[in-house]
Amino acid sequence: MANANENHITASVAIKLPDFWKTDPAMWFAQAEAQFHLAKIVNNETKFYHIVAKVDQSVICHISDLVAAPPEQNKYKTVKERLVSRFAVSAESRLEQLLGAQDLGDMRPTHLLAKMRELSAGLGVDNNLLKMLFIQRLPLKIRPVLACHDGTIEKLAEMADKITDTATNPLSAAGIAHNEPESRHYRGKLLEQIEYLTAEIRRLKTSKYNRGRSTSRS
Repeated sequence: MANANENHITASVAIKLPDFWKTDPAMWFAQAEAQFHLAKIVNNETKFYHIVAKVDQSVICHISDLVAAPPEQNKYKTVKERLVSRFAVSAESRLEQLLGAQDLGDMRPTHLLAKMRELSAGLGVDNNLLKMLFIQRLPLKIRPVLACHDGTIEKLAEMADKITDTATNPLSAAGIAHNEPESRHYRGKLLEQIEYLTAEIRRLKTSKYNRGRSTSRS
């Protein structure tokens, strides 16, 4: 009996839920359930009170009736369904964000793709349409490069990451993982471009200098 009580106390201490995510309640509950699983909490009432204890005043007002008079059955399921229904973004809003409001901003292209995949979940968006929308959200200088490739949208996002990293810091981005064949390839190509541009600048300077000397002699 003592061991059972100790396990119960340990489980209670181990649960440290994050603040309620109003913008993504479904994933908040998914994380809560992961912690319940790890702590071996299976009691419906225990889960219910963990949720009630964690939400703040702006959230608890939506479940005040459940807190005041908890249902006899399915306490956790009831509070979960109530909060998800109150705070989940509607399908119409997600589609609107996907089609117009969602842009790259400060995100990496792979992060943008993950957000767009989240918005498109359950909307029946065709993968080709999602790829087109994704490319349109990227900087103008990147779009032509990706439009020439027919790889998966995940591969295009990874390429876009590398291109943006290279544009920010060419040498360090090319040498992040120089032991890998693909990274060596990109690094070699970049060095070739740098050498070519350096030589071209020298050639132009030499040509300009020679033209200047010829003009002086004349």
